[in-house]
Amino acid sequence: MPNRLIKETIRTSKKINSLSDFEFRTWAYLVTYVDDYGRGSADPEILKGFVFPRRKEVREQDIQKALAALERTGSILLYEVAGEPYFCFPNWSEHQRIQTKKSKYPAPSDSDISRWVTVGHGESPPESNPNPNPNPNPESNPKDYCAEPQAAGAPPVISLPLNDGTFFDVSENDRAKWSQLYPNVDVLQQLRNMAGGCDSNPTKRKTRGGIKRFITSWLSREQDKGGKAPQNKPFVGGDVFAEMLEEEKSRGKI
Repeated sequence: MPNRLIKETIRTSKKINSLSDFEFRTWAYLVTYVDDYGRGSADPEILKGFVFPRRKEVREQDIQKALAALERTGSILLYEVAGEPYFCFPNWSEHQRIQTKKSKYPAPSDSDISRWVTVGHGESPPESNPNPNPNPNPESNPKDYCAEPQAAGAPPVISLPLNDGTFFDVSENDRAKWSQLYPNVDVLQQLRNMAGGCDSNPTKRKTRGGIKRFITSWLSREQDKGGKAPQNKPFVGGDVFAEMLEEEKSRGKI
């Protein structure tokens, strides 16, 4: 299971801080338990073994209550498929990197998602609202929540850290396009320089909306310096050691 990102904003989140200590611990453990699409079994017997393997004092009814509390706050969505209980983290793909092509668990139905949208946005639960609106925000689409993320394609050339703790993946198409726009620049090396700078100076990291402007401004400055991009050097998918090997071959050393 890949590492998961938990943002520092949870310290001030009203939703998260409304949870009890056990509910918060359950939430945190579930983040590490779910599959790459943010879904998992909501069967307390299964969760007891996977989520609390060393906490013998934790009972199945404790887990069931914690799941219900997490759904009331909009932290998770509980649903059933063919009589089996499941849960998912809404908006999972906005905060985590999806690396697999298919979820291990079935997706919730549109009606389940609409129910979460209503409760999760602070509206009255459908059963207590005389005029329930399954989609209280006219600009949001229920299918945007717990949706199937785009299937993973080619691996990124490089990933640049952003100021919210996530990453901006640079595709090979991006690299090729920038290499054409800035022919005198070794684009891949400059992207590595950007990644190193962002990694060592977290306060200088960019937003997702501003990262491409940052990249093109950087490359434009390098182009103006009159540098020269390496010639006849094939791109090898961001593998530093393979690139070093190709360079040694071109110099006739091996």
